[in-house]
Formats: sequence, C-alpha cells, structure tokens
Amino acid sequence: MLTIADPGFTVEPPRWPYAYARTVRLATDPRSSHAFVTGTLNAGSLGKLLVGTGKDAAALIAAGSKGQPLPSFALRDRLRADFNIRRREISSPNVLALLPGSDPTLANEVIFLSAHLDGYGYGEPVKGDRLYNGTLDDAAYVALLIRLAERRRGQPFRRPILFAAYTGEEKGLLGSRWYVSHPTVPLSHIAGVINLDQLRPIFPLELLTVHALNDTTLGDDARAVADSLGIEVQTDSEPERNLLRRTDHWPFLEAGIPATNFVFGFRPGSRSEQIYRQWYRAGYHRPQDDLRQQMDWKAAADFNRFFYKLVERVADQPAAPAWKPGSTLKPQ
Repeated sequence: MLTIADPGFTVEPPRWPYAYARTVRLATDPRSSHAFVTGTLNAGSLGKLLVGTGKDAAALIAAGSKGQPLPSFALRDRLRADFNIRRREISSPNVLALLPGSDPTLANEVIFLSAHLDGYGYGEPVKGDRLYNGTLDDAAYVALLIRLAERRRGQPFRRPILFAAYTGEEKGLLGSRWYVSHPTVPLSHIAGVINLDQLRPIFPLELLTVHALNDTTLGDDARAVADSLGIEVQTDSEPERNLLRRTDHWPFLEAGIPATNFVFGFRPGSRSEQIYRQWYRAGYHRPQDDLRQQMDWKAAADFNRFFYKLVERVADQPAAPAWKPGSTLKPQ
C-alpha cells in the first residue's frame, strides 16, 4: 500500500523528515505479525505510476484533497522488490524531577508539569541545514519547566510538583504512554497534568486555545488566569488536526486524570493567522525551527507569566483538579 500525503491540506505540510520515518514502538507493545508492505509516495511522483492508465495525477490529487470520490483502476506496471528489514532495541529515558509540597495533607495530589525533550535530530537537508533543532517543538518548553523549578527552589507549592520531560513524543507519545503504564507515582495520586507543547510564540498572545477547556476544572483555572492577564481563551478551532490527542497530556486523559495543553490562537484572516500558517510551511519539523527564527518575545513572556500563575493557582488552591459533569473525554 502506497499512501500519498495530502498536498491539499494547507494547515500542515505534506512532508516529514524522511530520516525519521522509521517505525518505533515500545518494547511492551505487541509486534505486528503481518508482512504487508506500506510506503509513502511523494504526490509529485504519482504521474509515473499512472503511465498507460489514462488517469491524470493532478486531477486525482485535486479530487482527493477535496474529499471527492476517487475511481478504482488497475496500474499497467508491476513492482517486484526484495526488502531487508532491520530491527534494533534503543533506549531513551524520560527525565523526572520532584518538588515536594509544603502541605502534608495534599501529598497525594501531585501536579504534573510536562513537555517533550525529543526532536528530529539529523535528517534530510533543507537549505543546506540537516539538523532538525526543535526549538519551539519542544525545547523552549522543557526550558520553561527548568526555569520554573529554578524560580521555586526553596519555595514549594502546597501540592507536590512532578516535572516530566518525556521522550518519544514525536514517535507516538511513547514516553508519556510508558509513564502511564509504569508510573513512579500511583495514578490515583496524580491530581492533574499541565502539558506544554504546540506553542508558537511568533505573534501576539491575545487568544489561547485550551485543550479540554470545558471538560475539567483546569479549564476554569486557565480561563481565570487568562482573564487576569487580558488573554481570551477558546476551545480548539481546528479539531480536524486532532491536536488534543497528539501530545503528552492525552495518555493521562485516557487514564481518567484531568489534563490540559495550550496552542496560541488567532482570529481568522488576521496577520497572526498568516504568521501561523507560514510557520507550518517553513518551520514545522524543519531545521528552520531554530534560534534564528523570528519570535515574538513579548508573547513568549506573556505566556510564561500565564503559566507561572496557572501553576501557582492549581498547586495552591484548596480543591484539586476535577472532571466536570457531562465531559465527553472522561473515561466511562
């Protein structure tokens, strides 16, 4: 089976670093027993496969990108190939650090603060650069966790804080999935998760998407803090991208633990949206996601202030995070 990445999906680019296309799974996951070969075809190469079929590659791609029905037909040529499959075991740790709480009565209400430490490493060069740095995805927010830990040294919150920098997020939330299956803190003692990923401080922070905004009281906390800073909040405006399930708070939500994550929001048709779209074309999962890219440092500082205040509110207030009645995300 050959899959063509949809070039008509304009929100995210139809390409990934090929050197990072290896399949990675947890050692505890069952190994697939089928021998079915799958691959990805560049949309620009489809015409080579269609020679002699009477089909037009551009027309098929345009129809598929619009969700229109596609015809079934036979290809003229056959492919015969031999494949050598290599498997190896690798190890990549999660990095955890615990800041004990000051209130012994809240010792079993741990608040997780998380980001992911993996990027893409070296891969196919883009404009002569082959190091996929991952500055905003997600090194900047591992750094923010470190900065918060430094700021609170000797000044604990009432609840314990567990800082978690997960590995393998880009390969399918491997680090956070592993943690939920092999917790160092009983899952029943994890009160809530505030995750940092998908943040792009490249335009003013006036609107913030809050994942699971209406599902847990963490959404209420985020709204209250944002209001105090003059920031509006919203639910996910791009649900078709499935961002809720694509970062490390998701395994905790699946386990029944209140959790949230954030995305810089924009008004449709605004300059902020133009910058956002351009970043996905030129920066997302590319070497150009580095320290030389244009950033809005005020927006970054505004988010940092939001994060510090949110953590303080959640970790110090009397009630622990909780699910809200009627949530469709809460496991039944």
